[in-house]
Amino acid sequence: MQTAVRDRFLKHAPCRISADVPLAPYTSFKIGGPAALFAEPSTLSELRELLNLIRNEAVDSFYLGHGSNILISDEGFNGIVVRSCGELAAVKIHNNILESGPAAKLLKLTTFAAFHELSGLEPLSGIPGSVGGGLWMNAGAYGGEISNALIDVDVITPNDEMITLQAAEIGFGYRSAPLLQDKVILHSRFKLARGSKDSIYSEMRRVWRLRREKQPLEYPSAGSIFKRPAGDYAGRLIEAVNGKGVRIGGAMVPHKHAGIFINYDHATAEDVVQLIREIRQRVYDKFGILLENEVKPVGFKNDPFEIKS
Repeated sequence: MQTAVRDRFLKHAPCRISADVPLAPYTSFKIGGPAALFAEPSTLSELRELLNLIRNEAVDSFYLGHGSNILISDEGFNGIVVRSCGELAAVKIHNNILESGPAAKLLKLTTFAAFHELSGLEPLSGIPGSVGGGLWMNAGAYGGEISNALIDVDVITPNDEMITLQAAEIGFGYRSAPLLQDKVILHSRFKLARGSKDSIYSEMRRVWRLRREKQPLEYPSAGSIFKRPAGDYAGRLIEAVNGKGVRIGGAMVPHKHAGIFINYDHATAEDVVQLIREIRQRVYDKFGILLENEVKPVGFKNDPFEIKS
């Protein structure tokens, strides 16, 4: 980023902003270089002003939630990273409808619902990340997806128009939300059912227990590395090519869950990239299946996960 552009942002940004901020602490992988600029809008007006400034300066930007399902390059991101907070992380209740800001943690959303005896979000218990990020990739687990309970969501379009999208028109699919990909997610609303607090918490504990038993939660990770291939499971394919235990640098395919690669020992982004390539190549060579990445690369010049196919 040019010094003059950086200085204009530092002088005119409508919110808290810093330069050369390490991004690794803001990701679940604990990997990644610095952001040239790191902005933290806390209100809708601050966010909109910031987005206008970004458009006017024509700089690269990346909207960061709570840093799961991403891999930031070792060089970082040579643009502005936007991470909302404050009012944009609030969760409110209106009868059996929850309204959430995009920066709210999924953990906050699920526990808030349970506290108010509202059922429907239990499968999301324990998923790291923000509500905005969860909607952007239709997060889910154990038979449920965030889109199942969604009524609608406010967004900002690339033309700075603020509109409301109904859940049905977004085209949600498995780990996908096509109509949200080029938009900034704002507040969303979820319709839930009244239920017993005891039964809701019991189901949340069951989901948490499954996560602890099946996933290597003791190490930093980005969650599932690959999407589930049609009619199969990425973990099964990885096991079939002797992927468990494979390690490159500090990145490793754990024995506990082949589909979730871990930062085993101070891994770099390049370690993870090489590990992903190795496993994708093995699976393709043996089964002819090209595993599709679920983790999003950030700050790389080209697709870092491409293999010979």
